Amino acid sequence: DIQMPEMDGIQLCHALREMPDYRHAPILMLTAMQQKKFVDRAFKAGATDYISKPFEFLELFSRLNVAEQIVEARARNARRKVELMALKDDLARSFEHSLSEPVEILGVERIVGYVSFENYLLQLGRMKMLTTSVFALKMLNVEKVFRNLPRASFRHLLADIGQLLGEAYNDESDLITYRGNGVFAVATSSRRSFSQFELEKSLNRKIRNLAASRMAGVTVQICSGEPVSLISLTRAGALSSLQNAVARAEARAESYSEILHMSSRLIHTKDNRSAGMQRERQAYQSLLKETAGERELLSNNP
Repeated sequence: DIQMPEMDGIQLCHALREMPDYRHAPILMLTAMQQKKFVDRAFKAGATDYISKPFEFLELFSRLNVAEQIVEARARNARRKVELMALKDDLARSFEHSLSEPVEILGVERIVGYVSFENYLLQLGRMKMLTTSVFALKMLNVEKVFRNLPRASFRHLLADIGQLLGEAYNDESDLITYRGNGVFAVATSSRRSFSQFELEKSLNRKIRNLAASRMAGVTVQICSGEPVSLISLTRAGALSSLQNAVARAEARAESYSEILHMSSRLIHTKDNRSAGMQRERQAYQSLLKETAGERELLSNNP
């Protein structure tokens, strides 16, 4: 009500709006004051609605119902905001991972988690499926790529590379996993001839066009190791074959990185030599010009 002792309703409305808990609470003015100046002051003070006396109970109930709906809607929005913030935190935590973690790539056909991949190889060993082989691929410069990309973008890159692998080996029996440290592993029962050079060439050409690859700031390439057959029926033997395949890929990646480093040094040395020869040539030309100028001066002044 507007007419109250000590503090009128408009002053009370203003005071309520200064309290954090009541900043958005619906406030209904129920008063006999019908002059425009009171209506203006009330709404400026923060009133939500204004009902003049005499009033009908049906109208009052209708206004109260609207105020209640406002409260419920704001409560739902507050809950949703809390839920969204919690979901955002969960997503941020889910994307945080170390380079060595065997990140599980979701939503890509035939890609499974690393534990599931190991169990798959063990099951093949128990079933005496010895025609299956496993090979691994290693991402070059993975430390720099991981450091330069946001975690979400790094996951996108892994998923895209996994998708390309799945397309390259599209047999239904093939499975792919990401082991961590930029290493992918592929189990395949394909009998076609394996060419690591052709596989690397094909995949690296496509990787260059990936959006996350262009964001990395360094060239993203992968190296493939030679396949290893699952020749053992024991648990240790199956996992040993996987470890052997990973070791081959990492050794090839290390050799490839050394070759690239040596090539870069040779090119740099060659460029430095060319620049040095160019400077020497320019200095020699300047010396010839100076010598020719002195001879001409002597001939003109015998």
